[in-house]
Amino acid sequence: MFGSVATSTHSIDDYIPIVGEDVVTALRALAEPLRGIRVLHLSSPGASGAVRNLLQSSVPLLADLGIEAQWQQVRVSSEFLDMDHHLRLALSGYAVEWPASLANDWWTFNQANAELFDEEFDIVVVHHTGSVGLHAALTQSAGHRPAGMWLWDSHRDYRTSHPEAWSLIRRHADDFDVSIYDYKRFIRPDAPTRRTVVIPPGVDPLGPRCREVSEEVRETVLAQRGVDVTRPVMAQIVLSTRDDDPARVLETYEMVKRQQPDLQLVIADLLSGPAQGEAIEALRAHGREIGDVIVLSEMDGVGNVEICALRDQAAVLLHQGFPRGISIELLEEMWQSRPVVSGKSSVAESVLTPDRTGILADTPAEQAAAVLRLLESPALGRRIGAAAHRHIAQHYLVTRYLADYLKLFAQVLHKTPARRATKR
Repeated sequence: MFGSVATSTHSIDDYIPIVGEDVVTALRALAEPLRGIRVLHLSSPGASGAVRNLLQSSVPLLADLGIEAQWQQVRVSSEFLDMDHHLRLALSGYAVEWPASLANDWWTFNQANAELFDEEFDIVVVHHTGSVGLHAALTQSAGHRPAGMWLWDSHRDYRTSHPEAWSLIRRHADDFDVSIYDYKRFIRPDAPTRRTVVIPPGVDPLGPRCREVSEEVRETVLAQRGVDVTRPVMAQIVLSTRDDDPARVLETYEMVKRQQPDLQLVIADLLSGPAQGEAIEALRAHGREIGDVIVLSEMDGVGNVEICALRDQAAVLLHQGFPRGISIELLEEMWQSRPVVSGKSSVAESVLTPDRTGILADTPAEQAAAVLRLLESPALGRRIGAAAHRHIAQHYLVTRYLADYLKLFAQVLHKTPARRATKR
């Protein structure tokens, strides 16, 4: 088979103090008729941080519930890296070409991975859209469809996809039994498969980026990176920079700083690579011209503790929006009771209730006005942050994500959930 991904070991019972015993009891009841089934979650080495976070949290919890769950990654050799990257751009709506040569490479890639697929599973969940051809490649090589139920978890808004790239994916995704979407608005009118379901992502409240840090740790790690904890902070964290306008946050900040001269801006970006390094240096250069701008990256030793500390310190979190796919970061920020000002995107508009659980503002001027409202009224920020936390607790935790998946597994395998005992 493919390369397995190591995950941590933790118990669903650890979540009882957060979600309550009834929720965990219900999850065990859902899982009882599924005990012992073999489930493969299949992603790629280049999977987004959001997908990795979901699988890191959910796979060990499925195992704890008695399901033989595995997380493996397809092989993307060097000859297919460009094809895989190009496909992501084309499906995400970027203005790129999709020549026939790339379609041929895509099919060759799926055939090569089909040769490595030598086990049977009750359920296969494909999280890598580039691998939706795997089902057809296995069918072709074996002369019959592969064993088990095949689910495609799409993790992307495909409504603006390149027509030819989408046609290729759609045609092969139609071989699957179910297609899964993170939000209803992601579903195209020509969505493939006989059945489509919506399973929104879930925040892991015990995950490394959701843990509380002490005041001492928070002040220490931020001071080490040049943040003055006695002055207000506006922050933009992780995958929030708009790829079409990476300096937009600076324009927003410059407008706010004219009226709030004590304000600091901290940008933390954990993406890596040469192009990202160049973008970070450009932001730093521009930030020096404005003043009080700190740009941090992995190269500065920024990790989960620093992210938690920064979120906790920030008076306002700016989320420019990541319109082409899910954003666990936005959900995490809301879970941590922070007031969020977000650019408009299909994700933000699916999750946020404007002026209740966050503020939707798209242009730099709109965002600056929203940030100023929150800075001038800390009570408003606390109220929005508290409402955001409640909203995530009710609708977007990993326990709900697990429940949705367990229900789907039971439906496709025609298993009946266990009856919950009635309390006397």
